Amino acid sequence: MTLGIGEVAREAGVSVSAIRFYERNGLLPEAERAGGKRRFDADAVRRLGVIKIAQQAGFSLEEVRALLDSIDAGAPAHEELQALAARKLPEIDALIERARAMRDWLAIASDCGCESLEDCALFAGWTGVEAG
Repeated sequence: MTLGIGEVAREAGVSVSAIRFYERNGLLPEAERAGGKRRFDADAVRRLGVIKIAQQAGFSLEEVRALLDSIDAGAPAHEELQALAARKLPEIDALIERARAMRDWLAIASDCGCESLEDCALFAGWTGVEAG
């Protein structure tokens, strides 16, 4: 059984344009054509689900491609997935730290009673000179 691009998009929860993009960029195998229209097998829906979940986890398209290429080459899924996760975790930890610092700053700023920003301790480190 094959599916048209609209059916695949609905089942996978992605846009038709995303499917075309993934196909053009090698993340999704090129679909067969029947009467000039793309026809996908059911594996395309599963693969799009993998792409979607991997992106939600923070993987870039290049990282998703590396995962899919590894699996397509016959490697056990866990090998590339573990390697990608190990590289991604420090980035996510740094992002969390930055978000915590931003939250702390905003919490303090929400109680600010300064009459001017020049007198505000929250902006004490700013010089107004662009780094060159």
